[in-house]
Amino acid sequence: MEISQKITTEVLVVGGGLSGIKATKELASMNRDVLMVTKTKLASGSSFYPLKASLGTQVTKDEEDHNIFFKDIEDLSRGMHSRNLAEAYVKDIPERVKEYKDIGVQAKKLEGERKACFANHPRDIYLLSDWDQIRENVKEIFNQYDNLNVMQKTVVVSLIKKENQIVGAILLDDKNEFVMVECQAVILASGGFGSIYKHNLNPADVDGSGHMLALEAGASLVNMEFIQFIPGITTPRYKTLFGEHTLMYCRDIIDEQGESLLDQYLPENISKKDCLEIRSTHGPFTHSLESKYFDIAMMDNIIKTKNENGFTLFYEDELYDNEEEFYKVYLDWLKEKNVHLTKQEVKIAPFAHASNGGVFIDEYGRTGVEGLYAIGELSANIEGANRLGGNSTGACMVFGKRSAFDCDQYLQSVKAYRLSEADGQEHLEQLIKSIDSVSPSENKLTANKMIDQIKEIMWYHGNVVRSEDRLKDALKQISEFESGFMFADLLENKHSRKLAIKGRNFIKVAGILLQAMQERKESRGAHYREDYPAEDSSYDKRLFISKRDETLSYNFLYQ
Repeated sequence: MEISQKITTEVLVVGGGLSGIKATKELASMNRDVLMVTKTKLASGSSFYPLKASLGTQVTKDEEDHNIFFKDIEDLSRGMHSRNLAEAYVKDIPERVKEYKDIGVQAKKLEGERKACFANHPRDIYLLSDWDQIRENVKEIFNQYDNLNVMQKTVVVSLIKKENQIVGAILLDDKNEFVMVECQAVILASGGFGSIYKHNLNPADVDGSGHMLALEAGASLVNMEFIQFIPGITTPRYKTLFGEHTLMYCRDIIDEQGESLLDQYLPENISKKDCLEIRSTHGPFTHSLESKYFDIAMMDNIIKTKNENGFTLFYEDELYDNEEEFYKVYLDWLKEKNVHLTKQEVKIAPFAHASNGGVFIDEYGRTGVEGLYAIGELSANIEGANRLGGNSTGACMVFGKRSAFDCDQYLQSVKAYRLSEADGQEHLEQLIKSIDSVSPSENKLTANKMIDQIKEIMWYHGNVVRSEDRLKDALKQISEFESGFMFADLLENKHSRKLAIKGRNFIKVAGILLQAMQERKESRGAHYREDYPAEDSSYDKRLFISKRDETLSYNFLYQ
């Protein structure tokens, strides 16, 4: 295995979604040489995955709203947010939303004010839509810059550090050849890890690869146990995002036997109507509200019955009489997908969606490793145990801009480190040696079957309902996969190299997520332990994960 070529640039941006596009455009406009690499194509990832007709961005109304908006974020985070990042978002987003057009995104302001998912107060919401047109706009804008290059169908294998600063990376290009990049900074914007779950609302390339790149380069992860699970439609159109606001018109949710799913889970003081109405106000599951029984009932039933077909919703016909834009846009989009909520049998189940945690950063996207930034869903951003709706797209803009600004400042002072192809070859060989299995494999699974089994394990053991016994069992299975995974053998064959990287990432990320869930022995926000069903003040700290000398450490810290 040899390095086929060397590419020199100032900044390597990893990821072709909204945050990567914003950072790349800003740096190119500052006359920096930028190379963007993306696993699939430009304008991809969860930002451009067509789950529904539009995505929203929530915007601070005015000076008076600054403290109110911050308090909304703080209340929902259950103490797990970053104060500095939240303050930066609230301050910057009114200006950043004006810059959507600069990256080819048309943002339409909804009439009036609206409460975003989980928000206590209404404010302006901007809708982003027409992903195909946005993709064409981005291509046209990028083509205007001679100092900007894009490598599609390219995977980053490892980052190269010298004297505690980022100096390059090893890539696998579209021909599965190893490429060395010499650069002075890297901005990771590769998204979350939703595709590690069997049922998810993400494209296949959202696989946690950026988390491992950052962790192995010396950055820390935080809040990894807080994962958003959102009801998705299983029938009649699988993997379609469910509009939770329609539950305001829902009479009941029933199981395969035609029995009401909620009856055996609701406490006496909460009616079915109250539970459904509360649940209509937020997309992701949260332990923080009484609507939690809706999601717990679904997942507990799935665990017990192993039936993943979903649960049937019964709606009032009046649902389609609602002319409010937020309803109309969603229901019209469903019609285009040949889905009608009152005329068809519609089933839903919990789907993995977004990660609230990720790479620990400051308000400029800095990771603590010189020259390494993380933005977008990859980073542990402004959210904590819960995430306010409309903040994820906005955070891509806010921290895409901030990371680019700081990166430009960093490049003015840092000394460029020259890499030889021998340096790249040595780094590649050391990487393979450090992570290849040393155990004879009794596991006869192919890499693809192993990946499918990891998805199954995560779905049943690391979903909405978690417990010590299931987490221990899952960790044991993942450990067995790791000891038998013949990484070097797969890497030798050019056609299976990317599969080798993906398989390794799945093993590592799954182990980290399960361990984080096990460490937090309480329930808080998106994290629910049926054996520790209450929030515990002794866990009013964030769980940090770091790697030193091939050993992972998990520490609860006030930070």
